[in-house]
Amino acid sequence: MGEDSRWEFKQVVFSGNRPAKAHRDDWADEIAALANAGGEVLLFSVTDAGQIKEMSRPQMDALERLIVEIISDSIKPPIRVDTFRVETPEDHPVLVVQVPEGFAQHDSPRGSFIRVGSSKRRMTSEERLRLAQKRGQRSFQSFDKQPVDGTGFGTLEQPLWKPLLSAEGAAPM
Repeated sequence: MGEDSRWEFKQVVFSGNRPAKAHRDDWADEIAALANAGGEVLLFSVTDAGQIKEMSRPQMDALERLIVEIISDSIKPPIRVDTFRVETPEDHPVLVVQVPEGFAQHDSPRGSFIRVGSSKRRMTSEERLRLAQKRGQRSFQSFDKQPVDGTGFGTLEQPLWKPLLSAEGAAPM
């Protein structure tokens, strides 16, 4: 049905087995924008109209290497993606790149982008600030919620927790 907030199509033109018109900065912008917005999926070898273009295995290998290069070298901090090689019912291979939600604000060579609907746009200073706050707080929240092996309600000292759960903890007036 086309691109949206969670799906981005990328047509790839090859010269032999190498991506010929690989727009490294464009792809870095798109990947960083998806990570900044919460992650999702890029489909490589698919046109904006949703048509799948032929791609050989050596071409797919070269394309995957290029994407790994881009996410490692062009996006700061780097993003770790999952790649999947999928064959459509018509036997056309597609490279699926699953972009996770970023753990920080991810910048590409052209700046800070975020996915809005089916396109990327430059982040405002307010959006960058809010994203930094949100991602910074997440690390503390997840740390506080981590289980500690060998502990449980029975391992806590009753005089320390009981006042917090009952009227005994109420301050005298």
